Amino acid sequence: MNKILLTGCSGYIGHTMVPFLRQKRFSIIGLDRKSYPNTVDSLDGFIQGDLRDETVLKRIPDGVDMVCHLAAAKDDWGLSDDEYFDDNVTATRKLLEFGSARGIKNWFFYSSVAVLGSSVQALSESAPLAPQGAYGESKAAGEKLFRELAEKESSARITILRPSVVFGPDNPPNTNVYRLIDSIQKNRFVMVGKGDAIKTTSYIENLVRATLFLIERMSEGVQTFIYVDEPKLSTASMVDQICGLLYKRPPKWSIPLGIAASLAHVADIAAAVTRTDLPITAARIKKFCRPTNFDATALRNVGFRQPVPIEEALRRTVQWYLAAR
Repeated sequence: MNKILLTGCSGYIGHTMVPFLRQKRFSIIGLDRKSYPNTVDSLDGFIQGDLRDETVLKRIPDGVDMVCHLAAAKDDWGLSDDEYFDDNVTATRKLLEFGSARGIKNWFFYSSVAVLGSSVQALSESAPLAPQGAYGESKAAGEKLFRELAEKESSARITILRPSVVFGPDNPPNTNVYRLIDSIQKNRFVMVGKGDAIKTTSYIENLVRATLFLIERMSEGVQTFIYVDEPKLSTASMVDQICGLLYKRPPKWSIPLGIAASLAHVADIAAAVTRTDLPITAARIKKFCRPTNFDATALRNVGFRQPVPIEEALRRTVQWYLAAR
């Protein structure tokens, strides 16, 4: 596999992945709705447009050996259910139809642990799909499309990777870990609930290296893997570590979830009226307290070793945040 089509190349994971693919001597064709200057300059070709547009797909050059499909709608505010399914299912279906017509056999699909829902017990790849919300449901539907492809084309080689919350340097401000660091630094953080829920994460460099590891080991059929950092941290443990890195005192008290969610509904109303993405919403409060406990043993059993420890990952992210401010 020498020429790779990278959809979503301008997104956080996509533009981070490009230099790593370069090191492996891939020829990279990027496709995204928007351009990311530093990334575009390092690509062998860039196509700006929407995957749902057949004229855009026709601009993809011949000779693509593999598709790494990152492009997706993902946000917790401002997107309708229809938009999630249009971006994450309709676009994926059109991409697969295009790839099949071109004879592409190698596919790497970024799904999400959101297809499994939340659980106190650690969930592995064998857990039944139980998505929560339109994002998880649309990603589960995307996985189904790839499995249908494998049934039709026995020689197809498909790897599905399900990361948890992705974070690291250059993290967009609307992401969970960034918001947490920012609220602690600005003395706006209040612990909601006991903080004992496990919150698995996927540090960006670890995730990208796991991707490259799996690309080199693709085989016929569908392989599905979860990636999460080890050791897994509780909300309180993560908050304590970030507070230490920011030289802040950890919170000594907390607000019960029910009270916090009720208060956050006021922010929901204000956000709806002003059409503004406010940092506090009832959905984000509930998500903060919801366990995201997943098991990446399968990936480690095939030989992957996490290069960056979680403590170092948080340190690098906080240092970047402080420098960026």
